[in-house]
Amino acid sequence: MTPVDYDRDLYRTYRAGRALASDTGRLWMDAIAAHLGRRSARAILDLGAGTGRFSGMLADTFGARVVAVEPSARMREEAERHGANRDVVYLSGAADAIPADDGAFDFAFLSMVIHHVGDLGACARELRRVLEPGGLVFIRNTFAGRLDRVRYFEFFPEARAADEARLPTVESVRAAFAGHGFELVTLDTLEQEIDWSLAAHYDRIKQRALSTFALITDAQFEAGLTRMRQAAESETTPTPVLEGIDLLVLRRPKN
Repeated sequence: MTPVDYDRDLYRTYRAGRALASDTGRLWMDAIAAHLGRRSARAILDLGAGTGRFSGMLADTFGARVVAVEPSARMREEAERHGANRDVVYLSGAADAIPADDGAFDFAFLSMVIHHVGDLGACARELRRVLEPGGLVFIRNTFAGRLDRVRYFEFFPEARAADEARLPTVESVRAAFAGHGFELVTLDTLEQEIDWSLAAHYDRIKQRALSTFALITDAQFEAGLTRMRQAAESETTPTPVLEGIDLLVLRRPKN
């Protein structure tokens, strides 16, 4: 796995380049709420929280305290600068070293982070420790072999190849968590509107805020941008850009 250094450059563009519309945020919060049913949440782990784009939403939606764990100091600084929330605390930590007591959280949320985890087994072991018995893990991610519904890959074939090589499969994540007693609850694919038109999507992508684009050359990125700009300019009627993102839900054993 090629490491991506968020402290070097990506922290500068990540917040704007990965911003979510309010409707899209609600889509994911509703999906989580559907699995919780009538269960309340007192404390939530946002693991790999980045600039906190979901942390505040989690706190406000579920009326809970959120511990947002993020290893990048620069990303935490951006989160605290732009996403301050009295119910969210941002802490340094990692998937295999979560700064929390045993059984501290009702559920954990991991958005676009599982592919950055070097040791899935260690992550599963640590999540089992910090979750209460029966607690849920929500993994929002794209997975290898399931990338057909990500629009920008149409213009950046090298980026797709890079993601196919670095992203885990659903099966590998399930197996790693099963090794620590987690059971599969469901695998859903949610279709979200990422931008209202291809031109707007181009404006987002050109910020190069996705870690995938750190894995291709500048020439490959610029060539993809040219293809995308040409397609956007030929779009006579703005059409929303939709993408399918998976939600893998796992449950910690009750003992």
